[in-house]
Amino acid sequence: AIAKADGAFGKKDYSTAKAGYNEALGIKSSETYPKQKLAEIDKLIADEANASKQKEIDDKYKAAIAKADGAFGKKDYTIAKSGYNEASGIKPTETYPKTKLAEIDKLLADAGKQKEIDDKYKVAIAKADGAFDKKDYSTAKSGYTEASGIKPSEAYPKQKLAEIDKLT
Repeated sequence: AIAKADGAFGKKDYSTAKAGYNEALGIKSSETYPKQKLAEIDKLIADEANASKQKEIDDKYKAAIAKADGAFGKKDYTIAKSGYNEASGIKPTETYPKTKLAEIDKLLADAGKQKEIDDKYKVAIAKADGAFDKKDYSTAKSGYTEASGIKPSEAYPKQKLAEIDKLT
């Protein structure tokens, strides 16, 4: 029974090896060798199961990161956030998805601030252009000055202010 079990163990045929060691224990229940080999087989099987489970976790994590990175590259931040959140749920101790989520939050916050600036600028320009068309140069000048303060790098309000200075 031990010879059969050892032969199967050497071939990694653990179910046959276990049967052989159990058979040997049935013959001589006080022997420690079959008990040691059974414990070793149980550990090997558990290690293989853990390795398989870890590979499955790693594969799911890599797939979630790949999806998120692809969406991030396309600036599809909703899908990217979903992917990074999924990856973070799979491997909570990984810092990469948390870093990318923080980066997306900052980009979205900056985009929100930029939209607010753009909207204020457009309102000031519209007010100034309307006044300019009505030849209300003091209101127009005020509007272009406000727009220039909102977006100092824009040339349009400066050009219009220079134009008003020539007209008045």
